[in-house]
Amino acid sequence: MSKPLFTHLGSALAGGFVFLLCAPEASKRGVPGTEDAAQLSNPLRKSTRHPASDTGSNHSSLSPKVLKTLPEGDSLEELLAITGIRLPTRAELNTYLADNNYPAEGYLAAGMILQDANLMREAIIREPSNPHILFALASRDDFPDDDRIKWARQLQEAQPDNSLASFLLAALTWENGAQNPALEILSQVDHRKRFQTFTSESIIGLTEALRATGNNPDSSAYYAMLTVDLPHLSQLLSLSQNLQEHAQQSPPDEAFIARRRNAGLGTFLAGENDVISGLVGLSIQGNAYEDLPPDAPFPVEGINPEALFLSIEHRRNQIRDLPIVTDALRTSPELTQGYGMRALALGEIEALRWLRSRTPPPAE
Repeated sequence: MSKPLFTHLGSALAGGFVFLLCAPEASKRGVPGTEDAAQLSNPLRKSTRHPASDTGSNHSSLSPKVLKTLPEGDSLEELLAITGIRLPTRAELNTYLADNNYPAEGYLAAGMILQDANLMREAIIREPSNPHILFALASRDDFPDDDRIKWARQLQEAQPDNSLASFLLAALTWENGAQNPALEILSQVDHRKRFQTFTSESIIGLTEALRATGNNPDSSAYYAMLTVDLPHLSQLLSLSQNLQEHAQQSPPDEAFIARRRNAGLGTFLAGENDVISGLVGLSIQGNAYEDLPPDAPFPVEGINPEALFLSIEHRRNQIRDLPIVTDALRTSPELTQGYGMRALALGEIEALRWLRSRTPPPAE
C-alpha cells in the first residue's frame, strides 16, 4: 500500500491522482468601501477542515471519505495534537487584525484559517494590487468568474515576468468559454521566465496569524505547511485537460503547439520543490503525451514516452522513500523546528530528505 502525503492534504486528496501516481500499478500515461473595524461574517467553507468556532478552539477534522485514505490511527486531529496546535477562534482573529492595524495579508490568512471568502475579499479591498492576494483570490472558486478573471489579468499586468499569471488567466478564460483568447494568452508565455506560486507567502501569513493567537512558533509553521491551500493546481489541471482535448481535435501543427504548451506547464510545476506540485507537473506532462501519434514530434524535445515514464517512476520512487512526516515528528520538538525551518527556506522535498536523514528507517 502506498503511503499518503499529508502536506497540502486537501489538494493531494482531490481527484486521487497522487495515489494513482504513487501506486505500483500506475498508468504510464498522464492522469487525468469597508470600515477598519470590519465585521467577520460566517465562513464559506470549501475544504474538509472545520472552521474555528466563535465559542472556543477546536482541532480540524476530516470527512469520512477523506479518513478512508489515511492509515489506521492517523487523522488530521492527531497530527495537530502532536504539535499542540489550537485553532484560533473568530474573536481571536478579530483581535489579531485589530492589534496589527487590519493588514490585508492578515485578512487573507484569517480567511484561509476560517475558510471565509468574505475575509479574503476584504484583503483585496485593502490592497487591490498585492500580487499574492490577487493570485490567492483568482485561484479560488469561492468568487464569481468575472472577478477571478479580472484579478488574474491584474496579476499578469503586475508581474509580466511571472509565467504562472498567464497560465492562470488562460485557464480561467478557457473555462469561461473563450478558447481562442485563452490560446492567445498561452502563445505569449515565455518559458524562460520565472514561475512564482506564492505558496511560501501563504505559509508565512498563516504562521504569523497562528503565532499571534497563542500558538507555538514551530508548531504554527508546521500546521501552515500541512494545510496551506493550493487551489491553483485544480485550475492548471483543468487547463491541461483542455489543451489535451484541443490537441486531439486539431490538425498536426496546431496539435503539436498545444502539446508543447501542455508539456511546458508540466515542466514548470514538476520543478516546484513540493511533493504535490511536482506530481501535478508529472501528470500534466503525461497529458501532453497522451495519444501521441507515432510520427509526431515529442512535446518535450528529446523526451520520448518511455523516457517520460522513467521520469515518473523515478519521482514516484523518491516519494516512496520520503518519511511520513507525522511518524517522524512524534520524536522531538527539535525535529519539528528543523523541518519547518527547512521547508520554508528550501522547500518541502528538501525538508523531507533532511528529516529522513535524522530518523531511523521504518521497521519491516
